[in-house]
Amino acid sequence: MKRTDARQHVSFHRRKERTDRQPAPYLSVTPIGGAPMSKQDEAPLSRRDAVLRTAAGLGMAALLVKSSTARAQSTDDTAILKALIRAERNAIATYEAGAGVIDAAPNTDPLYGFRGIVKAIALHFRQQHVDHEAKLVKYLTTQSGVDDVGGGSAQIPSGFVANIKNVVDLATNAEKAAAIAYTDVQKSLTRSDNAELAAAIGSDETQHFVVLQLVARGFVVPPAAVAGMDASALASTAAKFAPRSFTVAIDGALGLDDPNFPYYDVTR
Repeated sequence: MKRTDARQHVSFHRRKERTDRQPAPYLSVTPIGGAPMSKQDEAPLSRRDAVLRTAAGLGMAALLVKSSTARAQSTDDTAILKALIRAERNAIATYEAGAGVIDAAPNTDPLYGFRGIVKAIALHFRQQHVDHEAKLVKYLTTQSGVDDVGGGSAQIPSGFVANIKNVVDLATNAEKAAAIAYTDVQKSLTRSDNAELAAAIGSDETQHFVVLQLVARGFVVPPAAVAGMDASALASTAAKFAPRSFTVAIDGALGLDDPNFPYYDVTR
């Protein structure tokens, strides 16, 4: 009887070992404008590589993927700054393309009445990406780097259905990827001023993501008062969303710490 129990005990653990074995995790990636990767093309990804693959649609792909050894040996942030510049230029072009979709939306689009405020916010965020790009270029050239990145291109996925809601969703995806990538890349930057700039930009991208996510999921609905209004008439309203291009003052640019942008008085 005891021998039978022992055999059952051993057999149970062997079965458990076989059951508990799991294959290494894989991330299936669908490139912008391309087909999903096949199984044989997939490779195990670290958290960092997965983040950078997610951000690849913004142009942050291979240039940001560095081994820890390479990072330890390098004191040159040029490649990373160039990758971030490319990402910002792609974001600018993507927002411009999105604005075109909004302009072309038919009056049957469910968000047609609010196309003005959606476009105004898109143009406001686009301008902040212009500010980010300009500051990154200044840092690059000040550090003896050369801006040979070239122009950006709109990152519109294959099969994109042109409507206003999808423009909001596309921007939400892009800003989420940017927020993650800017946060993650700070670990790779060797100069503290470059890391500070990445932090000041990345936290602004996070603000963009939060605003767009709330709209995309229907938690924030534009007031009826703005229905039918043109984007140009709503520019000052849109500017209240993520009111500064950088979270903190940096290299002469104002941040949320601007004394003229005070905290609310909660004692009244």
